[in-house]
Amino acid sequence: MQFWIRTSLSGLFGTLACVACGVTAPERATAWSSDQANVVIGGNTTTVQVLASGGCYGSYGVIEQVIPPGAFTLPGTFTQLTGAYPGHVEYAAEYSGTVADNAMTLTIGIPAQRRTIGPFQLTAGVGKTWSACLYP
Repeated sequence: MQFWIRTSLSGLFGTLACVACGVTAPERATAWSSDQANVVIGGNTTTVQVLASGGCYGSYGVIEQVIPPGAFTLPGTFTQLTGAYPGHVEYAAEYSGTVADNAMTLTIGIPAQRRTIGPFQLTAGVGKTWSACLYP
């Protein structure tokens, strides 16, 4: 009986340790890029940068979750950098598109501006780094 209890407890603790690791372990960052946009998925957040003229990003978006495979429509924010105080304007946004294999199509809808940005055709595993535009 003592052997059974010890074995059962060992199995239980092993299972709990494995479950705890799976829940708390950070997600692996994934990068997607094109010549016009950059998407980085890290942890439970997705960040989107949109290239402006001059080789810097003039706007960016944040989705408070990971973009799933297949078709998606997710809420988020879209921030436009400006040269006037406070330096940016943030809008509610809707991110939609598809992810299949190593290709992502992404469109950003900004209802307050009645504007759609994209669609962008992005490739997985390609990471580009741009600095934020410094508007006068």
